[in-house]
Amino acid sequence: MHRFLVSPDNIQGNKITIEGDDFKHLHQVLRLKPGDRINVFDGSGTEYEANIFSIEKSSAIAEIKATVKSETEPEVRVTLFQGLPKGEKMDLIIQKGVELGVHRIFPVITNRTVVKLNKKDSIKKTERWQRISREAAKQCRRTYVPEVTEPVTFDEALIKANTFSRALFLYENEEKKCLKETLKCYNINKIKDIALFVGPEGGFTSQEVENCKNLGYNIVGLGKRILRAETASISVLSIIMYEMGELNL
Repeated sequence: MHRFLVSPDNIQGNKITIEGDDFKHLHQVLRLKPGDRINVFDGSGTEYEANIFSIEKSSAIAEIKATVKSETEPEVRVTLFQGLPKGEKMDLIIQKGVELGVHRIFPVITNRTVVKLNKKDSIKKTERWQRISREAAKQCRRTYVPEVTEPVTFDEALIKANTFSRALFLYENEEKKCLKETLKCYNINKIKDIALFVGPEGGFTSQEVENCKNLGYNIVGLGKRILRAETASISVLSIIMYEMGELNL
């Protein structure tokens, strides 16, 4: 069944208004007509089965037939604090992160971040990243669209992460404590939110690592090989979701 995303404001009573790019896809590409059955989700966790009621000039009206209980959202909320990488690597991290179940993504400006963004560029990039998140959520049948924020500084990221149950900080030079051991020390069923820090190209500086140690964050390594930023993010999200029982392999 075809699936569309709308703002919660577009749902009034038992009627849903579909507009913008989703309407163009519904009307011009799929050529759906009144009476056709569709799925609609609002990006905040609710999905509906609906019938198209009417096709207008710039929108379609659908009538809700049933509310669908979501079984695709993870119970644990993992927020990724991603050191901003070069080029289009962030696009891949967002796409795959959403597929794997990430709850929110903060791009972080660290000491070794190469990318320099002014306010205008930052807003433009964030709009692009949020579009990628929406498309990924639609594709993988999620009912929640993870927010991708504007880039924050490293110090701002540390303040935000202080509110989480656990904070994991990936550091390639950590040899004593590995991710596997750390996750086994957790009472998995009681953890509802995790802050995950992954560095950009070049990783984190020793001072940034020290700042996290002072806050009591778990500094963990991933083994003998150095992973690219995008590989590390995708790998660790996969591992966390597996350990939390969100991936049935």
